Amino acid sequence: MRITEENYRLLEEKSKEQGAKSIRLIPVEYLIVENRTILKCEFGCNGYGSQVCPPFIPQVDEFRKMLNDYEWVLLVDWKSDNCFSREISENFVKYSIIPPEDKGTKEKHQDTLKTVIRERKERIQPGSIELEKLAWELGYNTALATFPGMCTWCATSDYSEVNCAGSKGPCHHPTIRRPCLMGLGIRLDKTLDRLGTPLQKFPLNDAVPSQYTIILLE
Repeated sequence: MRITEENYRLLEEKSKEQGAKSIRLIPVEYLIVENRTILKCEFGCNGYGSQVCPPFIPQVDEFRKMLNDYEWVLLVDWKSDNCFSREISENFVKYSIIPPEDKGTKEKHQDTLKTVIRERKERIQPGSIELEKLAWELGYNTALATFPGMCTWCATSDYSEVNCAGSKGPCHHPTIRRPCLMGLGIRLDKTLDRLGTPLQKFPLNDAVPSQYTIILLE
């Protein structure tokens, strides 16, 4: 289905209302998908096992076939209030499992983690869903949003952790969960390089991380 200038304008307005910095419409063939991407999900990500991540979402080869039915990708860059110090950036997953002994470092990590969870639950995830809803209203009936990582709908009230059902039972929010884009095999770094907008390199050094999601449009 053709993406008209009017439809793009409406999607852009909605994205800004929801807290996005910008959107960009690209042909689906610009999206780079690699099977090896999910190795970083299985080994090194403490979000693995969230019901928007492997093994609860389509396998990479299956997803690659599904992409053939889509024509466009809406790339959404979300605002963030977070800031990663170099040490927190280098040890983010480690500190989430084994808290640092230094009190100041521990507090800084907890604050950073809470901000990540809060922004995803309050801005990025609901914003992505709202863009998907608008796309449906505009006639893109198989539009599908993605999340930037593990789902945070089941975050605790203080945003200190996420109590995802995982393999222990059915999802608590089945109608508003969406797959993690990396878990589908999407190489966001290579995709952005192809677009001339390189993704930030880790570790970050007192920097605000980029927060991207995509909306698939037919």
